[in-house]
Amino acid sequence: MRTQLGSYCQQFDRTIRPVLDDLTAAIAAIDRAHDGADVKRLRPGLVTAQHDLAALCDKVRDQQAFVLIFGPLKSGKSTLMNAIAAAYVSEVSSLPAYPCLVFVRHGDKREYVCTRYNGRTDRFTAADQLHAHIESAHKELAKAIRRAEKAGEVFDPQEHFPAAIRRVDVHVPDTDLATDSTVLVDTPGLYTRMRFGYDRMTRDFRNAAACAIFVVKSDTLFLEQVFTEFEQLLALFSRIFLVVNVDSQKRDVGPDGRLVPSLEQSQPEAILAAFEQLAMSAPLKQAAAEGRVKMYPVDLLHAASSVLQQQSKKGDGAQQPQGFRAFRQDLSDYLASQQYVAAFLHDSLQRGLSLLQEVSEHAASPERREIEATIAEIDAHLEFLTAERRRLDTALELDWTETFRVSLAEIEAELERAARDHGAKLLRTLGASIDTWFLSSHSLEWLVDGQWSPLVRDYRDDVMGAGYRAFEQQQQQVDRSMNLPDGLAELADRAGVDLRAVRATALESLGKVVWQGSTSVPVDVDGIPVKKGVFDLVTFKSVDRVREQLFGGKQKPDRKIPGKEKAARLGEPGRLYLHKCVAQFRTDLTPRTVAVLRDYFGPSFQQAAVEGLRAGLLAYRPRVERRLQELEAERVRLEALCTPLVKVATSAAELHQKLDALGKQFDREEQKELGEKSVVLEPRPAQDGRGESQRNESRRAKKV
Repeated sequence: MRTQLGSYCQQFDRTIRPVLDDLTAAIAAIDRAHDGADVKRLRPGLVTAQHDLAALCDKVRDQQAFVLIFGPLKSGKSTLMNAIAAAYVSEVSSLPAYPCLVFVRHGDKREYVCTRYNGRTDRFTAADQLHAHIESAHKELAKAIRRAEKAGEVFDPQEHFPAAIRRVDVHVPDTDLATDSTVLVDTPGLYTRMRFGYDRMTRDFRNAAACAIFVVKSDTLFLEQVFTEFEQLLALFSRIFLVVNVDSQKRDVGPDGRLVPSLEQSQPEAILAAFEQLAMSAPLKQAAAEGRVKMYPVDLLHAASSVLQQQSKKGDGAQQPQGFRAFRQDLSDYLASQQYVAAFLHDSLQRGLSLLQEVSEHAASPERREIEATIAEIDAHLEFLTAERRRLDTALELDWTETFRVSLAEIEAELERAARDHGAKLLRTLGASIDTWFLSSHSLEWLVDGQWSPLVRDYRDDVMGAGYRAFEQQQQQVDRSMNLPDGLAELADRAGVDLRAVRATALESLGKVVWQGSTSVPVDVDGIPVKKGVFDLVTFKSVDRVREQLFGGKQKPDRKIPGKEKAARLGEPGRLYLHKCVAQFRTDLTPRTVAVLRDYFGPSFQQAAVEGLRAGLLAYRPRVERRLQELEAERVRLEALCTPLVKVATSAAELHQKLDALGKQFDREEQKELGEKSVVLEPRPAQDGRGESQRNESRRAKKV
């Protein structure tokens, strides 16, 4: 079995230890995450798992037997550790009620290592340095606990004070602990105020500790509260050594007033017998009957003193108290027994499987799944933005002529309609003004500039107004009458380009319409037919002279002409001539007006609108590029965080299978070595155990 144990330990360590490096990488990645990240919540669990796995690997590699020591404060635990180790270790086991485990083991040199919940370690070579460090840490811990209590929260060192000390490892040279690779684990005293995580501390050793020792003073043996949590230990450990610390120097007053040896000194077994008969609980009594609990009355001060003195004198240990020799022999026999070897194999295996399962659960936590979901979302965004960049390039290279074709055609149709309708109205109005002029005494200049020019300007404004109304109607439409390629409208929306605003701004940027030609109806004064009077004929006046005297100068025909004179001098031929001028002007005015407005609402507007659209899309391009860079950087960051977690989960799952296969392999070898007998993982009641217990009980009763 011992050969099998050595082979098993080597393979076990080679199987599990690689996951520690993966955990280190995952924890480092979490540490690099920005403050406030949800993944930070994974760190405590991973650190704990790494800590526990490392401790398990070290234990199995060195074939260490962990022996946990429990008991109330000042019950003698420190003294017992001195006696078991055959070395003075009280200096570290009697820390100021600090709620952490103290591991005492053999070492080449004396060294103290404090490990915090955040994974940091502090090393000391002198006990006074350790005590000073512990005292300072104890004060800080107390403050953190009070803060949590004040906030109404249950204190958890992982969350509220990661700098709290988790364990203290003590390496002591020249001890008996090296003989059977024993590691003494001193637990915080029961009933101390700061016992956070106490249950977890003990349960962590369910599949790692060889056995437990419970130390209680004889003075408190019969107090019910001392054994309040003893039943929990029965559920956790397959073997418990109950050491009752008796005072062999204790004296009582006799009937005659003299000091006589007390019952503890003269008959310590009687105290245990009375405890079994009167105060032992049913579960404890059953465990004792099954051989899972054995009791030893020991004067621990005497035992530790004799062991340390004999160790320094290289004595044979004959002076050690009988109770301690029996206890130490039973403990050594158990640690060297086939039962312990089998338990060591299977308990460490179960502990390893359990820890690997915990690692898998931590690494596959909701936080990691959330990171993976975020990475998937980022990938989708990256794919979209990459396509968006291509869409932008296509839009910026687009020929926009076809896009504005429908819009321009609609406005042109409205312009032509308005020009036609308002042109007919203009012709009628101009004609009516000729008739009015003939009846008045106004000059020709009044007719041309004062009447006709305003009418022409109104006409142009009316046609232009029709174009604006058509434009505004387009603005109210969803597509703005723009024949946009598929997806371009949505692209503009994402770019923050308001097509309506772009069109309005473009039109506004064109300013006022620049009209071609004058608003005045061209009238050639020299061409107006004029009748000569008798006086004109007698005086031989030329027609030009008559016109000049009638209208005034050709450049400024501002002479007022009475209605009778107009009728006499111009008559119907003059009226027809003016109507002809009006008709000709109107014929040319309509296409010129439409042409000017077509260019205004067409190419000029299109160029301005396209420039606005391109400017908006060009402004969007850097935002797309910047967002791409941000998402790519975020993806790299999350991938760096997620990949180690995935690796941890994968590694833990693979190692879980390998470790399970390793356990089955040694199960087969163990059964073969034992002659195909089933290995008992939990100790069975010895066939004569109950009889032996009854015989001991009978002997104790007789002594009482």
